[in-house]
Formats: sequence, structure tokens, C-alpha cells
Amino acid sequence: MLVEVPQAKLAVHTEGEGRPVIFLNGFGSYKEIWTAQVATFSRHAQTVCFDYRGQGESTGAVATTLEQLADDLLAVIRSLVLIRPLLVGHSMGASVLWAFRQRHPEVPVSGLVIVDQSPKMLNTADWPFGYRNLTAATAPVQLTQPRQGHETLHGMVPEMLTAFIRAESQHPFTRDEGLPLLKSHFAADWRDVAIAETTPTLFVTAEQTPYFNNGYGEWLVQRNAHVREVLLADCGHDVMAEVPEAFNQTLRHFMKQHQ
Repeated sequence: MLVEVPQAKLAVHTEGEGRPVIFLNGFGSYKEIWTAQVATFSRHAQTVCFDYRGQGESTGAVATTLEQLADDLLAVIRSLVLIRPLLVGHSMGASVLWAFRQRHPEVPVSGLVIVDQSPKMLNTADWPFGYRNLTAATAPVQLTQPRQGHETLHGMVPEMLTAFIRAESQHPFTRDEGLPLLKSHFAADWRDVAIAETTPTLFVTAEQTPYFNNGYGEWLVQRNAHVREVLLADCGHDVMAEVPEAFNQTLRHFMKQHQ
């Protein structure tokens, strides 16, 4: 289905009935990255995933700020009349989630799940848990030159890889078009938002992530009693696509704990 937002139409995939769960993509990704989660959780929940404006099957220009995507998320929730959805954000999708919580605190949610994403990308003297080697000095280079190497440790499982490659081949994403959005992501600092959060929050962190210096989850656990962290082994950044069974089990347990 298509959800109309200012100057764009969002391609939204919803499947199943019951408790609503919204899956939010990372930068330059596609809704198909959640194939294994839709297959599993649509049996007993209403799963929702969508392509960001200007990406995948959605129309319009690529968003330039996280706040724009947060407002698009609000439009999806209202259009589908979703009551207390669980929000699951991977990578930059977690920043969209936090931007949404900051801009629209009046919208009740049942929980937040952060998948391999630090609340602050830039490393500083008092924050060593950001994107590896990213500082104010290196940011201009890292914006335009993608990090070398693989996102995953062993690659996505075959069914996930097939769906993702099909989406990517049909709707290629041009990094240059997304640079303003990536800059917004790099500059954001969601630590205060995460510390103030009163909704149950789970950080699902990859032990072998190539992108972050782990420790931010424990840092937040110490500052917010509503936060928990689970570290999953033998996987890289795309946790849900590389070890979907372990990820789904972790998410299922969190959902049972927090209705």
C-alpha cells in the first residue's frame, strides 16, 4: 500500500494481525531487509515496514533530515491506525526512532528496540562509543567515502540476501543523493533522549560489529532503569539478516515481557 506524505508516497508493507510492530531501515536500505522478521512475527502480530521517501519503491526526493523521516513515521502510524506500536530501528533507523520520540512524545508506543546503533555517532573526548574513527575532523571524508569492508561477519542468510539484492537491483540507491540525510545522522546526539525514555528499551548489539565501539548499551543501562542490552555473537552490523533466528528469539522474548 501507499501512504501519502508531503511531496512523496511511501511504499508500506503490512502483514499479519495483532500487536503492531514497525521495522525501520538503516541508511540506504530497503524494507526487504526485514524479510525474516515479517515471515516470523506476522503469524501473531501486525508487521509493518516501509521504504523511506525517495528510496526503494517510495516516491519523492530522498529525505534530508531525520526529523523528516520521523514525521513520515507518524504518517504511517496514523494512516494504519496503529495502537501502541513496538518500534524496531536498525542502524540509522534507530535515529529515526529517537527523532520520532523527541518530536512526537504524545504518540504511545509499547517498546523500543535498537539494533546495532550508538545514540551518538561522533566520537569525542568523553564519548568513545561512536562510529569507529568518526570525529568532527574525519566526518567530511567519511561522509563521501564509504567505510571499506563488509557490514556482516558471514553475510546475510540466503533468503534475506535474495530479497535484498532484488530490491537493490530494482531501485538502486545513490549515496550522493543521501548525503544530507547521512550528515544529519552523523551530527545527531540522542543520549539525552535515550536517558529520559520511560518506555521499555532493548539494545540488540552485535559483538563483532564493524561499525561501533561497543559499550554504549551498558552506558545507558547504568543511566536508565528501562534499558536492557543483549549482545549477539557471531554476527556483524546486519544482525537481523545474518542471524535471524537468534535475533527473532531475542525480539520474541522482549515482546512477551513487554506487552
